[in-house]
Amino acid sequence: MTIVSEKLVDDSFKVINKITGARNENETLIDLDTLLGSTNESKISIANAYYEVKGTGNVTLQFDENDPILTMVGIDNYGLKQNEPKLKTTEGTGDIKIKSDSNVDEFSLILECHKETGFN
Repeated sequence: MTIVSEKLVDDSFKVINKITGARNENETLIDLDTLLGSTNESKISIANAYYEVKGTGNVTLQFDENDPILTMVGIDNYGLKQNEPKLKTTEGTGDIKIKSDSNVDEFSLILECHKETGFN
């Protein structure tokens, strides 16, 4: 199965995507160059993630080729609890990539990102 990503919102403040996939995925989810008002200095953050991962594996999100910033297992969310800040990159533009390991049967994810800087 390949990643299916549907852009639900892309306005001046946020981007919300609905994503489904399965095992052994390794793709770019959000390419900053394709977002509304993007410039060559655009940066985004991950504000909320609602996810369901079936199987015993992990699904990870990362900015570009940096270390994973969010590892997802089971059914949960990130960003709604008081001690969960927005996830930001400190380097580069920060396209968001997703990876899943071979023990993931399938996954679904609603990802909300905020446009931080570099957008018109």
